[in-house]
Amino acid sequence: MAPVKNLKVVDKAFELPLVTSAYTEIVSLASPLTPYVENTVTTITPMVEGGYNAIKTKVEENVMPHLPEGTAEALQSKMNGAVAHLTVAVEKVDSLACGGVDQLVEKIPALKEATPELVKNTKETVASYFTSATSFLASFSLAQVALKIVDTGLEVVEQVITMAGGSEKNIITNGI
Repeated sequence: MAPVKNLKVVDKAFELPLVTSAYTEIVSLASPLTPYVENTVTTITPMVEGGYNAIKTKVEENVMPHLPEGTAEALQSKMNGAVAHLTVAVEKVDSLACGGVDQLVEKIPALKEATPELVKNTKETVASYFTSATSFLASFSLAQVALKIVDTGLEVVEQVITMAGGSEKNIITNGI
């Protein structure tokens, strides 16, 4: 079984305009650095290859002859088995991730919209929620002011009745 070279979830994600535009923006931001990175990789690659080849040669000359007969083949067989298991696991995870992207797009259809449209809709929604929240909080202030006015009015009435010689007991019994 060949190792997984290209994940399907990446292709599926790039079908979304939001991901594509974000990728394009990142590429444009990183483009001034690209020549420096390419130059560094071009410089370092021969050094790494030379080091790898030197280590490989030393192992083949000094370690491999001292290993018991069939060890290299057994290691290679186990390595192939591990790669096969890992490949199957990666393919399963890739399939699950594709299903997750599908579910996400199903639950949030706005992800299919072009990025400028999505930004516009998001701004409108946030503004709407902010206006509603502001109105809600303002209603508490107005209600509190109204209750204060009513409370102050009742206190004034109570003081007038008390000054006129009435008491709470007389007011209640006279009211009945």
